[in-house]
Amino acid sequence: MHISDAEMEIMRIIWELDREVTTKELTELLPEKKLTTISTLAGRLISKGALTSEKIGRSHAHKYRALITEDEYKAMETRSFLRSIHRGSVKSLISALFRDEDLTKEDIDELRSFINKGGEDDA
Repeated sequence: MHISDAEMEIMRIIWELDREVTTKELTELLPEKKLTTISTLAGRLISKGALTSEKIGRSHAHKYRALITEDEYKAMETRSFLRSIHRGSVKSLISALFRDEDLTKEDIDELRSFINKGGEDDA
């Protein structure tokens, strides 16, 4: 499952609020988007299995609820990225980060600590 940047705006709102979110709330929180755009994006997310919706009364309004957590989505995207770009090699990914010098000494120390703890994060 891949969520586009526009779809991600909706998911982030729902994940941050950590509850069902109505169409009205989404239009208020995304004022730059038209109702039809929000409905289209939500429909795509429903088709992808990221959201579920429940119609509110006889109106066109819905309540949306996430079917996946943000952490679950991050894990799926990370696995997909690792497979498609680095052929499943974590070493290739880390090597690319080192080669581009994107990692600071603090990043390296944090990674080393994370690995030494068996992948258990303090956060």
